[in-house]
Amino acid sequence: MRSALLRNSLRLGVAAFVTAALSLWFERIAYVWYPMLAVVTVMEDGDDLSLQAAKVRVFGTITGGLVTFLVHTVLAGWQGVLVSLLLMLPLLRWLGWQSAAGTATLVSLMFLMIPSHVALNWDYVFNRTLDTAVGCVIAILVGLLFWPRRGVDRLMRLELGLRNGYIAQLQRQRDWLEGRGERPLPLPPAQLSHDLVAMEQLVALERRGPHGRRLQGQRWSQRLQLWAAVQHHWVQWERLLAGLPDRLRPGSAPGGDGGNDPLAAGMARIGALLQGGSLTAPAPDPRPWQALARQRSLPLLPLLALAQEQQPLLASLRSLSLVARC
Repeated sequence: MRSALLRNSLRLGVAAFVTAALSLWFERIAYVWYPMLAVVTVMEDGDDLSLQAAKVRVFGTITGGLVTFLVHTVLAGWQGVLVSLLLMLPLLRWLGWQSAAGTATLVSLMFLMIPSHVALNWDYVFNRTLDTAVGCVIAILVGLLFWPRRGVDRLMRLELGLRNGYIAQLQRQRDWLEGRGERPLPLPPAQLSHDLVAMEQLVALERRGPHGRRLQGQRWSQRLQLWAAVQHHWVQWERLLAGLPDRLRPGSAPGGDGGNDPLAAGMARIGALLQGGSLTAPAPDPRPWQALARQRSLPLLPLLALAQEQQPLLASLRSLSLVARC
């Protein structure tokens, strides 16, 4: 959170400094207030949102300036502003620019600062629109050149990190099951939830920008729901696995053979699905688990509970793999 605030403050400061410097250097902008206000309004957390804010700002300036100019040829003062607002709001709604209503209203009020309404002519409206466009362009360029957000790329990295975390933990579980290492601690649910919440926030933020259709095409809403289901079943599955004794290791029982071990086979399927496979989950069959319990003198009910929890975990991973391919 602090890094995001610092990044936004730096972007805004750089954009405002460049706008003020260019305005004073070229002496083209008579009212520095307009481009500076455009910079503050347009600068958002991400270049995608800045493009939308710039479009709203320019459309609002054009509409507010033109309507206010036409009304002030007949009326002046607050009466003219009131009539301007009564005309602008239905016009913006008809054009589909409702989001520009705030900017259009602000422009109409700012034009009251003109000493003489004679100065409110076509040239004035055109020049103020150009001033606003200059501030919008500078804000967009600063957002693109310095500290771009790249929300979709970060979303992909978060998902890859979440997937790799599950794969690494599964490998540690398989090493323990095959006698090559100690039993690993279960993944903390808080760590899994942190990455998932960050992904949900990014999807909600990017859905408002131009990447909304891309996210919809990649079915990110369904993917997040499936990741939440995977997390739930994974935590339950590891909790049940942690309650089993160490005698699950193949070498700990005389004549133990891990070739028909249903738990090892289930872990192999989980690993294949996490790496993008689309294996079909086998039908629930308690007989391999009963054989495992008899062979290693293990309690049957915990093994059956583990087998029962493994089925929805496999189903969620398979659905996630299929959705990610779309």
